[in-house]
Amino acid sequence: MAPKKVTAKPSKVFFFVPNLIGYARMMCSIVSYLVARDYPALALVLYTASFVLDAADGMAARALDQCSHFGAILDMLTDRASTAGFLVVLDGVMQPMPYRYTFVLSSLLFLDVASHFCRMYASLFIKKESHKDVSDSIFSLLRIYYSNRRVMGVFCIGQEFAYIFLYAWTSYKSVAVLNSVLWAAFVACAVPCFLKQIVNLQQLIDGLYHIACVDAVERSEQGKSA
Repeated sequence: MAPKKVTAKPSKVFFFVPNLIGYARMMCSIVSYLVARDYPALALVLYTASFVLDAADGMAARALDQCSHFGAILDMLTDRASTAGFLVVLDGVMQPMPYRYTFVLSSLLFLDVASHFCRMYASLFIKKESHKDVSDSIFSLLRIYYSNRRVMGVFCIGQEFAYIFLYAWTSYKSVAVLNSVLWAAFVACAVPCFLKQIVNLQQLIDGLYHIACVDAVERSEQGKSA
């Protein structure tokens, strides 16, 4: 069957206000990577701005009635790509440190990207309206995470600021006044960051499980028709 021709022009969607904010977030993240080694203060401002604007695009979309599938995908793409890029930068500025730190950071990157990709793919595969619909999940923490915006906010903020404070501590650990403060801030954020990793692991397993369920149903139906 030939694909349907798109008659409506998508150019208007590209310039929705929340999508413009999304482009700005991308630029802030990318430039922060560029200046991260030589200008850590600027990198912190730019990366933090990119993260803070994550709340602004959602509010703009709802206030201006400019919610879109493109915007939802752009938002998740920016979130995942920004965090992945910052973890790479963080590993770079932490060198020369024991290899186990590279292992931990690369594992966090893998889990973050893989779990969200699998969650989104599973949602599309089983035709759910939103990837946030995990009402049928066996994992209680995952259900709480996606149904309670406060819990989601604490976990997400904790994760990102754990990385931000660790980067700041690495960059300014020679400054005695900042050293203990930044480390304490990192430790405080490490708890919700750890819980966020549990959620990531759960949504990876949950997504793979539901995709396998679709396979099982299809194979069962093929057996009946044979």
